[in-house]
Amino acid sequence: MKLRLGICGLLLFALSASAAELLTASESVSLLRKMGTAARSLNYSGVYVYQHADVMETFRLVHAFDASGEQERRESLDGVRREFVRTNDQIVCYSAEARPFLLDRRAANKFFPGVMPDQAADVLSNYAFKRLDTERVAGHECQSILMEPRDKLRHPHKLCVEPNSGLLLKSTMYTTGRREPLEQFAFTQLEIGGPINKQLLKPTLAGKVPPPAPAVAAKPQTPSPAATEVQFVAENLPGGFRLVKEATSQMPGKALPVAHYLYSDGMATVSVFIEPASNGPVSLPLTQGTLNFYSRQIDGWRITALGEVPLRTVQLFTQAYSPR
Repeated sequence: MKLRLGICGLLLFALSASAAELLTASESVSLLRKMGTAARSLNYSGVYVYQHADVMETFRLVHAFDASGEQERRESLDGVRREFVRTNDQIVCYSAEARPFLLDRRAANKFFPGVMPDQAADVLSNYAFKRLDTERVAGHECQSILMEPRDKLRHPHKLCVEPNSGLLLKSTMYTTGRREPLEQFAFTQLEIGGPINKQLLKPTLAGKVPPPAPAVAAKPQTPSPAATEVQFVAENLPGGFRLVKEATSQMPGKALPVAHYLYSDGMATVSVFIEPASNGPVSLPLTQGTLNFYSRQIDGWRITALGEVPLRTVQLFTQAYSPR
């Protein structure tokens, strides 16, 4: 019975996609801008669920916008208590079991419902937008939009947007082949508009930070060349991705700095890490949740790529890099 339901779901997805209305470039850009403005400048509060593989997490979200900008607080309702408190582009993560820390500025644009692309031009080059049927999510009517990849290097996405405000109510990422759900964000309760109580935007875990863990002496390690001492060249990178960040930093558990290259197609991101080779398997593909990993060694160096893209894409990224 479960198999039949799954097959029926795939058939319905395929039929709705084939009957979809293709949006023009101007309509697609207008939609992206409206969604971005809604996520940033509306007052809203509610509860949403995040599902991937066999894991489901629930979050309570309160978002406000005024003359001082954006303020937001989201709280995990499952497992260890966590809070993500946002003031404009700054996000602080609080936990009942760890000290607070700042998230990278780019994370501000990746939190549901603000999962908006960095550059609309990049998105339109790599995805076609198609209008599907209307749905009902958390008591609100919403318009379904399919983001269809123009190749097999990235995953398709299905968005459900509240037509009046432009707020994203539901987002699903699918596999490239059988169109099975990989992850989904969806509101289960939602109020749009109206005043927001400022007390609901303040962290409740800020005064409950545990003491720092005792320092552990690092084990001496045999020196090896740092990633910055050898230049790498990237050729034949997967199409549609552009380099948006490049840095070399000291990462936890690493004796030497690691080179990091971050690529984006406007929607998905891929990270490439280059470091001296270490013990362990080589060229072993791994999948964890929605992330695909791939690592290979060349001339004493390890090149690892990971991202929310098909496995073939991260393989191509590792194969594109080689030392001069």
